[in-house]
Amino acid sequence: MKKNLSVLLNLLSLMILINPAIGQETRNISGVVTSFRNIPLIKVRISALKSGETAITDSAGRFAVECFNKDILYVSASGFRERKIKIKKNNIYKIDLSFNDSQSNFEKAVSSGHIAEDVLRKALSASSSYSRDYSKYKSIFELISSEIYNVRVKNNVVYNTRVKSFDQNPKVLYVVDDKIVTDISYINPDYVKSIEFVDDASTAIYGVMGANGVLKIYLK
Repeated sequence: MKKNLSVLLNLLSLMILINPAIGQETRNISGVVTSFRNIPLIKVRISALKSGETAITDSAGRFAVECFNKDILYVSASGFRERKIKIKKNNIYKIDLSFNDSQSNFEKAVSSGHIAEDVLRKALSASSSYSRDYSKYKSIFELISSEIYNVRVKNNVVYNTRVKSFDQNPKVLYVVDDKIVTDISYINPDYVKSIEFVDDASTAIYGVMGANGVLKIYLK
């Protein structure tokens, strides 16, 4: 009996040496994952690297996961920059993920269910008015191709990619400093303060001219 007990203790000691995680105290860590500081992100994966536990954020961006002390949370979502968070004394964490601004990441973030398309578009539009530098672009059309979603540029004309009808010309309406214009080729990207594409109900104020969406540009 004593021999069997000794063997069991030796095996247990060996397991602890091989896997230091055995016997460690765990605690429940909860929090919320956001982007743009206050927009909750859905279906974000949170992994505790030491405990091996994972969680997915709910419709309010909330999560709860079992962690070891001094664990590390790995937070990832398609289209956003991943983060690693070292667990300290706090049991509640607010984690903000930066959006990797590109058209492909826009599509990934929306298709993965992390954020609604209109919400992301409005967030990007709001953030674009703060310290955005468009001087790296050679023309206004290069700027639009790189920065604006759901449009395409062909022969210096901007079209709404959502319009699928062959009978309808998908050219968008140009509005510069709240004035309708027919040409925007003269605009130097360095003079652009903000730019956004709108194709929701708010375009009704432009009548049939805004049926394919409105490209709004504000200059410095």
